[in-house]
Amino acid sequence: MLGPWGRHPSGRGGIVSGAGAAGRRLVQWLGGDPRERSCGGERRPRPATARCHRQDAADCRSLLLVDAAQLAPSAAVDVQALDVDYLALSCHKLLAPYGVGVLYGREHLLAGSLPFLYGGDMIAEGKVAPDQVEYNELPWKYAAGTPNILGVIASAQTLRLVVDLLASGDSPRWFDSPDPLPREPVVQAMGLVARHVAEITSRALRAVQDLPEVTVYGPPLGTPRAPVLAFRVDGADPVDVARRLDDLGVESRAGCHCATLAHRDLGVDPPASCRFSFAMYTSPDDVEQAVDALGTVVRHARRGR
Repeated sequence: MLGPWGRHPSGRGGIVSGAGAAGRRLVQWLGGDPRERSCGGERRPRPATARCHRQDAADCRSLLLVDAAQLAPSAAVDVQALDVDYLALSCHKLLAPYGVGVLYGREHLLAGSLPFLYGGDMIAEGKVAPDQVEYNELPWKYAAGTPNILGVIASAQTLRLVVDLLASGDSPRWFDSPDPLPREPVVQAMGLVARHVAEITSRALRAVQDLPEVTVYGPPLGTPRAPVLAFRVDGADPVDVARRLDDLGVESRAGCHCATLAHRDLGVDPPASCRFSFAMYTSPDDVEQAVDALGTVVRHARRGR
């Protein structure tokens, strides 16, 4: 979130200092909100966050942007219920191809904002003059260049496929159907996904936190969290841990997970962790294999010291 802020067109950017309460206030200062943290997996109560922001917005005229990259693949998202100004997500986290995302914005905000990419359909037809350029109507105002047509179609069909896979036997099929996909089957399907990944994540958390010399980050068992599990092995670089897990047939991710400030606040060096991510297709056997592999990595790290 600090990356775009540092490139703010005002040229003012920003400097962040402190941690703890100051870190929690950062989302208000920047006008953004990581709904589910990609590092520790904390899941915030949605209405409470919106109310908190709205109280502060009256003073600083800020807008609320929700990063729903971790939320959208494991829950039904209702932007009106969230009461947000903007919401962004990545489609590839829900089985879709890379390179497609969604940016929701209140219509009056999108209409009153300047485009950030230029060319193609974002220019109004015949409205270019030496002294003036008029932008197209919404949503074309933000459709610069050649769109990722195949990626968008595949992403939409992926959601339909997910709904079909989780629907009951007598439900209508939506994959490759020309009919609009109603809201209700999406809510039902994503509710099933949410329950599944919650159970899988809890199973993994119980097992990993019992491993010796492993530090797990994020809320404890029984607390709502995103389907991610970040950890470090004592005395081992997270990148080395991920590489050894890969050798054992287990995928993980090592790095800051777009949360460098959170890692600095934890005081870890390097500012990184290793992370398991869980999805609708993750099975209990997958969790068992991952935990067994991590146990092997821990024993290997212990022998190396």
